[in-house]
Amino acid sequence: MDTECCTSPSTLDMNKLPIVRIKLNTPSLRCIIEVILPGLLENFENVSAEVVQCPDLTQPPFNLTSEGLCGDENVFDIGDVTNFIPSIKREKLYNVKDLKQITGSDPLVIIGACAGPYPFFGVDSECVENFKMTGDHVKNRTHVHMSMSDYNAEYFHKSLPDDEMRFSLMANFFSSNGFKGEVLKIVCEVRKGPLSFSTCISEALSKHFGDEIIALGGVILIENGKVKVHVIKPSLAKIPIKSEKELGNWLHFIELSPPSVGVGCIVSHDPGLNLRRQHFHLYTDRNEGGHYHNDTEPKTIKYTGYFGVSKQFIKID
Repeated sequence: MDTECCTSPSTLDMNKLPIVRIKLNTPSLRCIIEVILPGLLENFENVSAEVVQCPDLTQPPFNLTSEGLCGDENVFDIGDVTNFIPSIKREKLYNVKDLKQITGSDPLVIIGACAGPYPFFGVDSECVENFKMTGDHVKNRTHVHMSMSDYNAEYFHKSLPDDEMRFSLMANFFSSNGFKGEVLKIVCEVRKGPLSFSTCISEALSKHFGDEIIALGGVILIENGKVKVHVIKPSLAKIPIKSEKELGNWLHFIELSPPSVGVGCIVSHDPGLNLRRQHFHLYTDRNEGGHYHNDTEPKTIKYTGYFGVSKQFIKID
């Protein structure tokens, strides 16, 4: 399962693909707090938001490759869900190290959600990107979750070695220098509305800023309450898919018990680029994880999120 297929496609050079760069307004963290609080309070019973010094994210339960979320912040949307429809485009194979040249960041820290490197495992997978590159030195602590069966939801966890930096099909990444500094801390407990934690933040930003793009990236700790995630069924690669809605038929849905951690991005507005406005993948110290949907125990749920604000939005391919 961990041997690369001899017929795998060449990895695309993202520097040679279509790139749209959008310089963003970066409102202060305190301004963002004022904007999102009304929406959060409509959806959760207990809410707090404040500006804090970022905790050391290299420590449990986060275990990221860098301490913080600050310095040269960018949000990326790479590929999109049309790479699954009507059939999977295997040629959409990328390498995260290309983002170092695109951003000019050193160190470059990447966290977020993407599809795992199909040629490495031979199946499609949910990938939790957790990557740092300083000069030519790579630290890769990326998690991958996959299913080997269409008929039961048992799934497997793998970690990528430092020299496996590819991902497939689509990604939503937050990049930074990984420096410590001030971040936005949001705590929400007891969900009373229909929206997930990340969707609620996106909708609150959209309501205030309208067509202006505000982009956040960071990490979510789910301290209490179970959450719903998915991993992809192996047969997805063999069945024509007519729509994104139909794509749901080829997913295994699973409940994760707390604690769990997620990394990803939140975007307030899509200016016609077919963006995914919120996208988080979760992982645990029990080797569980997948694509985050929403919590399933709203009366006990507790989210704590730490976010940086992006200065630039970059759409690739």
